[in-house]
Amino acid sequence: MNLKRCENGHFYDGDKFQLCPHCAAAGGGQQQATMPYTENNSSYNTAMTEPVTMPMYAPQEQPAAGGYPVQPQMVEPQAGNISLQDAVSRAITAPAPMQQDEEKTVSLYQYQHKADPVAGWLVCIEGTEFGSSFTVKSGRNFIGRASHMDIVLRGDNSISREKHAIILYEPKRREFIAQAGESRELFYLNDEVVLNPVRLKQHDILTIGNTRLMFFPCCGENFSWDDFKKDEE
Repeated sequence: MNLKRCENGHFYDGDKFQLCPHCAAAGGGQQQATMPYTENNSSYNTAMTEPVTMPMYAPQEQPAAGGYPVQPQMVEPQAGNISLQDAVSRAITAPAPMQQDEEKTVSLYQYQHKADPVAGWLVCIEGTEFGSSFTVKSGRNFIGRASHMDIVLRGDNSISREKHAIILYEPKRREFIAQAGESRELFYLNDEVVLNPVRLKQHDILTIGNTRLMFFPCCGENFSWDDFKKDEE
């Protein structure tokens, strides 16, 4: 046994400890890990005795009689004690925020021309919208009373709110087609009930509820917005 005395008057075994274990235990604030001194670690340097932050355990209440012992819970270290490696690891594994696709779907015709040009019109000749005109665009045009319909016929409660009828313009074949919507109510083309898709012609009359609409095409055999675009190019 190699008995030594430190500057504070403590005695300790110099064969086991390089520094006074009593002084190390009495040091306030952060705890220091005390390394036993052996021949294998004779190159022990001061860097190994730097303060090491030790995990602290939150105090637990004693369980009631007959209860199970409570395991100690680890207390998360404060933000100032998080190592650089932990911070980088959290940043890498953090889930990326999801991006929502909020762009409105546009028709192929609108995508090609950077606009949604008019393809035809429906003009009310009888009903609550008498004298009003409604624009028909490329693709399917849904008719109903609801404000989000493509063609809105307000004030006629005999018309379904959504998709009572559909008017379709097909730009490749330059055709207008009338077809039944998703409503249980019927509608008529030139006083004939529409059960299957029917081709529309100029001055055809649609009867939807108590409203009558006359059809006027803009596009057709003699005109198409595609032709106008080719002339500009």
